[in-house]
Amino acid sequence: MGPPRGRRRAKRLERVRREVRIGREFSRGEFDAAFTAFRQTYNVTPLRALCAPDVLARFCELYERSAERVHEHSLRLRYEGVPLVAALVPPGTVAFEGEVDEERMGDW
Repeated sequence: MGPPRGRRRAKRLERVRREVRIGREFSRGEFDAAFTAFRQTYNVTPLRALCAPDVLARFCELYERSAERVHEHSLRLRYEGVPLVAALVPPGTVAFEGEVDEERMGDW
């Protein structure tokens, strides 16, 4: 017997993080692969990407055509809808964070 009608059990979500060292001169393909690896590992899209300042600058060179754009767009940089946020992580590092349904962990 399930929960009474009208009352749903809240899903328990586990916070997950995957830190990837992609270096300072990564390519579009390397960034794509790091993003895809998170989605394949956890079967969800990350909620945000925490990026070292050099990663944000390189991202803007590749996706925005200028590293200087990082200062103009720092509050609204996105990759496939996921916000990219400056963070204190080692140089050349991006950390993808998200939430996964605890009951489905390991089901894929």
